[in-house]
Amino acid sequence: MKTVRFFLSLLRTSIRASISLRGAFLIESALMIANNLIFVLMWWIFFRQFHSISGWTITDLIALNAVCLGAYGLRQICFGGVKQLSRIILNGGLDPFMTQPKNLLLHLAGSTSLSKGWGSLMTTLILVFLGNLTSSLPLIGIGILSGCLVFTATAILAHSMAFWFGSIESVSKNYCDSVYLFSLYPTNIYSGVLQLVMFTLIPAGIIGYLPVELIRAFTWVKLAILLGSSLALFIFSWFVFHLSLKQYESGNQFGIRL
Repeated sequence: MKTVRFFLSLLRTSIRASISLRGAFLIESALMIANNLIFVLMWWIFFRQFHSISGWTITDLIALNAVCLGAYGLRQICFGGVKQLSRIILNGGLDPFMTQPKNLLLHLAGSTSLSKGWGSLMTTLILVFLGNLTSSLPLIGIGILSGCLVFTATAILAHSMAFWFGSIESVSKNYCDSVYLFSLYPTNIYSGVLQLVMFTLIPAGIIGYLPVELIRAFTWVKLAILLGSSLALFIFSWFVFHLSLKQYESGNQFGIRL
């Protein structure tokens, strides 16, 4: 319980800091919503000519974007610190975090909240009403939570490689961006080895495809696969981070984070 209270307090402070500049926050959120809706509009134009993709309709694509954008937005708000994890590692910036008797990875992940995530969450709400998906809202919520875990896990795994390979911040960022972009497309358009990659090396299928299939036809087996795979990946990333932490060389930064 102490860890939960600590994280909630940390998150509250991070969110307040991220939205402190109200004007910039509102503009950034509005631009994010516009950008996301334009992307969905392109899909709508596509489905005006082609009515389905491997059995998926425009409603399924709207559900896919609602889940993925919500998951990515939630990750930016709650675990924005993972985005700069490799930079902190390379600069020896873990020292101030390690001096405190708190969970290190949770402290790092929650130390930053990205305001642009609110724009993605707002887009999710808009898409739920545009796609008439209010009856599927509980399943969309489950998909958002599981997708948030996967987005966070992939970022932790990518940036943890800095412990081993040094300056790979740009590579880690490009990998995380690729996971996000691939998740916005239906995984069933791929086949063979590429589809396998979409559920393993680039787990976009876990983020978007599995939740939409759950919404299309709910079964307890699908729910167990979705929750089990996302939780397993998150636990694996946690393990990899702490294993990689043994390679860390202190930057001799003795400070206190408040």
